[in-house]
Amino acid sequence: MVDSNPSCKPEMRVRTVEMQTPDGMVRGKVSVTSGPMSLAGLAPTALALTGALVDRAVHLEINAGRTVSCRAGCGACCRYMVPLSPPEAFYLMDVIDAFEPARRSACLDRFDEIVRVLDEEGMIEELLDPPQTDRPALPIAKRYFALRLACPFLIDESCSIHAHRPVACRDYNVTSPAEWCGNPYQNDIAKVPMPLPLSVPLARLTASLTGRKACLIPLTLVPRWVSEHAEQRNLRWPGTELFDRFLVELRRDRDDSP
Repeated sequence: MVDSNPSCKPEMRVRTVEMQTPDGMVRGKVSVTSGPMSLAGLAPTALALTGALVDRAVHLEINAGRTVSCRAGCGACCRYMVPLSPPEAFYLMDVIDAFEPARRSACLDRFDEIVRVLDEEGMIEELLDPPQTDRPALPIAKRYFALRLACPFLIDESCSIHAHRPVACRDYNVTSPAEWCGNPYQNDIAKVPMPLPLSVPLARLTASLTGRKACLIPLTLVPRWVSEHAEQRNLRWPGTELFDRFLVELRRDRDDSP
């Protein structure tokens, strides 16, 4: 970790973010502080950029005569295993910690109940460190879905933190019948094509910065995982340096694409 020089007054500096899509380049400008920034500080940009990529992808589907069938009140995918990068996990924990006390307590109780079930099933270790496989869907994800565990943020079949939902939730949109998502391993789900999820470069960046193995964390294990990685949550880097390294990871995905 590189600490900011406390004698230098932080400044806001502009960075340009670019992502190539089938419908052209997505560009945006982001103001980044030169002062201390945590890994969680990268998440809002990744979420906003994912939103822009989804808008482009949905536009292509509409032009092709297809309609996205995802609607409020359809919470089938909110029972999938949702993978988050460490910056997203820290950001999501910041969101939970900002809840008023009663809401925060109720939310954490829902997380605890899910952890209890997963612990009884002996699945936690594998969920946090899944084996490498060539199969398109991880066996552990199928086992997880079979438990039908509703996301702790799912209220009346709608997301209660919609504005803060992770990358994986944002870029999952389908044009097949919505009811098919209730059984994704038997139905041919037509997912709206998207570039590589931004959770992947965020995970790689975290690994590079901390010297740890790159990982993705199931959403329902976020409070547990964050409590076990408090030292990473508290790390700070100069914001511009941290953001520039994130841009390097984004360019790596673009350069590796066909």
